[in-house]
Amino acid sequence: MKTIKKLKVLKPGLISPHKNFQYKIGKKYICTDFDPDPLKDCSNGFYATDIEGLPYSWNINRECYEVEVSGRSVLYNIYKQRFEEQIIIRKVEKDEIILLAKRKEKKLGYVLSEVLFPINPLIIAVPEITDIDKELIKRWASVWASVGVSVRDSVGASVWDSVGVSVRDSVWASVWDSVGAFVWDSVGAFVWASVWDSVGVSVRDSVWDSVGASVRDSVRDSVWASVGAYISSLFPNIIKWKYIDHKEKDNPFQSGIDLWKKGLVPSFDGSIWRLHGGKDAKILYKFKL
Repeated sequence: MKTIKKLKVLKPGLISPHKNFQYKIGKKYICTDFDPDPLKDCSNGFYATDIEGLPYSWNINRECYEVEVSGRSVLYNIYKQRFEEQIIIRKVEKDEIILLAKRKEKKLGYVLSEVLFPINPLIIAVPEITDIDKELIKRWASVWASVGVSVRDSVGASVWDSVGVSVRDSVWASVWDSVGAFVWDSVGAFVWASVWDSVGVSVRDSVWDSVGASVRDSVRDSVWASVGAYISSLFPNIIKWKYIDHKEKDNPFQSGIDLWKKGLVPSFDGSIWRLHGGKDAKILYKFKL
């Protein structure tokens, strides 16, 4: 029987992320009640994808394994593919995942390797706040004044336009409730989900702990916007971003990107802007509008 090599995302210890099923390397698994119905997208079978489908279920706390699949199959799109038979061959380490991802990036039009292993700003050492940092936060405050919480909507809509008809036709629209109940095409949703699960949640929680309970809820949207700015940097082919006036080919969220990559996360409570850095998201600088 013909076999095909795919990739499968599991929790540490070879455990299924959704049903907590315990797998073993080298054992052949056969789904005796495999569902061949293409209208049922989460039915019985073993799921695996190619490297470009990993963002659907991936975050940095999970592991990737090479598998051999065979038998009947249902291939919904690049993100979700169901197979009747499966053997887990080996664990795929970080360096190999990044290499596989980089080989696909030109075709995909986004930085898949960094989607899978995004930059965590809070592990970057920040020796001191410079005049450049202060200028960047002021620029970011100006961007916020223009688009505010719509940063993530701008990124999402722009990604939708950029991925091309062929990619859009291969995916479906998704509602991603965990980052603000907005509709993206699934490329945008899964990219956001992967980055959010890998670094966004920990950044948000660290900032929340830093600012204290009194303004915790009010800074939430500004942290999400910073995540959105960083995600925009993963789509270098986009030349015009939705809902904000800017010069073509210039990323209007660049100040937020620069801060993130320098290890600085802005927060705003409606009155005071802050720059957070370090593992505890310590407040390193603040100014009042």
